[in-house]
This record gives sequence, structure tokens and C-alpha cells, in this order.
Amino acid sequence: MSKKRLLFIPVSSPEGIGEYMRSLLLAQTLENECSGDINIHFILNKHTAYAKSCPFETTLLERSATKETKAVCQFIEQYKPDVVVFDCAGRAEHMKAAKKVGAKVVFISQHEKKRAKGLKLNRIGLIDVHWVIQPDYCIEPLTWLEKLKLNTFALASPHNVGPYTAFASEQQKQQALNDYDLTKNEYFIVNAGSGGHTLNGQNCADIYFQAALAITQRTSLKGVVVFGPNYTKPLPQTDELICIPSQQGSEFLALLSQAKVALLSAGDTLLQAIAVQTPTVACAISKDQSNRIARCVTTGVVTKAELDILDITNKVNEIITEPNYQNILSNYALFANVHSFDVINQGVKALLFGSK
Repeated sequence: MSKKRLLFIPVSSPEGIGEYMRSLLLAQTLENECSGDINIHFILNKHTAYAKSCPFETTLLERSATKETKAVCQFIEQYKPDVVVFDCAGRAEHMKAAKKVGAKVVFISQHEKKRAKGLKLNRIGLIDVHWVIQPDYCIEPLTWLEKLKLNTFALASPHNVGPYTAFASEQQKQQALNDYDLTKNEYFIVNAGSGGHTLNGQNCADIYFQAALAITQRTSLKGVVVFGPNYTKPLPQTDELICIPSQQGSEFLALLSQAKVALLSAGDTLLQAIAVQTPTVACAISKDQSNRIARCVTTGVVTKAELDILDITNKVNEIITEPNYQNILSNYALFANVHSFDVINQGVKALLFGSK
């Protein structure tokens, strides 16, 4: 039997990285579980820092796949995938090309605007599965018009399946501590997303680094700063913090899950922090993050800060001060902490090989 062909088309830009990292984690997991039975291919923007280091066969484009309709459709017609995973990407023309060659189409969205794209009428009959990478508390319910569309037309119904989080094994957790000479709950971790975000002319990763210096000086906790693959400058030289250029998903989650507190953006890593039960201070560093951070604050395990070193430092210190810290930990028992890792892995395998 010939190998199944799986094609990933995530949003791919020099700023964000969440969609690519999610696709990469899914691809690596499926390769490990279906070794010898699957061929995996990515379509990426060649101007991203991670494009040339992708461990799978990759087609590189001059721009985002969304703006390269003809090239993407031509590749789909040539490659003839069995399943195409569009992560927050994908024009109707792309999906039509996939259906024309007999592929199953997966659409992954992560907020209301992206979810709405999966419910456009030009997607009728084109999407087989629509997964929303958000917990229920973090996204608005469907509007009455969206519900009407679903009741009237053959559109795939979006399902909230929580953040895509692959929990690190105990061995991976211990290895992460050993690698950086850390002790569980005696350090904090800092990450401003991909490292490519800027606000008011300043790189957000640089602001987070300065905040990390202030936090470690004030709290005496060790600090780990993960700059992200889209951070293009040399890493700062300091003995006060552990500076890491970037990490694979499981390595980052191993450190995140054992940190006393985290300083993050309001991207995918914020939902991962909730999933691994690490109290977090978060700042909105892009226009789509304000609503998410406001909703996450309602869980009682996330604290919002302005993108300001003093405010960030004060909020971190407030979190780790008792009884605040124990109160935050107890809040995890008050809401459903679901994640989508198994749902999506098993779902894609079923589309590729059929249900067992």
C-alpha cells in the first residue's frame, strides 16, 4: 500500500509562529506514530526564520500561502495529498483544489475572525473537519447568523477542542531541569511569542528581557528567557538570566510546566500555561490578543499587565506572594482544563487511515 500524503499549510509570517509550531508538533507526532505509512509536506513563507529548518519536505513561497493562490493550487494538484491541514490559512480556491484531487480538508481556527472564515458560504462542502483551538471560556459563542448558516448549508460545524498542548513526559521534564541546572518551582520563564513582534517601534522580546532582569533582581528567582526563532539580534550576554534562542514545543512545555510563574504574551503559549497549571502574567503584544487575555483573566490563573517593565515586575511579585500564589493554584480546580492534542491527532489519523 502506498504511503498516505499529508500536507500542512499553516499561517506563515515573519511575526507569529503559533500556527507553524502547532503544525510541526502534529506532524512530528504523526510521523512517530505512523512511521513508514505517511509522507509529510509543508508549504511555508521562505522569509520566516524557521522555514529552512523545517524537518519535513517543504515548498517555500515568496509570500504567505494566502497570497500565493496559483502556486498553492498547482502544488496541491501535483502532490495529490490525502489530507490537507489548513491552520488559520487557506483560501476557498485552495480547498477546492484539495477536494478536486480527493483530499480531506481540515481547517483549524483560533479566534472568532478565523472561525468565521471557516463559515463563509464559499466554503460550503469544502471543509471536512473544523477544529477551534480554544477552550469554551476563551471564545465568543457562535452568532445567530453563524448558527443559521450551519442549519441551512453544508458547512462543517466548528468544535472548540481547547489549546493544542502536548504534555512533556517526566523524563523530558527532568532532562530540562538538568540541562539548565534548575529546580522545580524555583525559577520563572519568559517568552514573548516568536520574538518577531514589535510595538511602538520596540521589539517585545527586548522589553520582556528587561522585565526578566528586574524580576530576578526583585524576587531572587532564577530566570529563563526564551527569545523565539524570529528574534534576529544576538542574544544578550548576562550572568543574571538563562537566555535561550528558541525551543521545540515539548522542550518549552517541560520548562513551562515546572516554573513557579511565567511571563508570556497572549498567544498560544498562554493557553498552554493554563493547561500545565503555571500561574502567568501576560501582556497583549498584537492586536488579536486583547480579547483573549481578558477572557483568560476570568479563569483566576492569569494576570494581565501592561507592556511596561515596572507593571510586569509588580504583577509577578504580587502573584508569588502568599496567600495569592496558593489561591491561584486552587483556582485550577474550578474550571474544565481541556486540551486538543489527542482529539486532533486521532482525528487526522482517522481521516488518513480510516476509523479503527
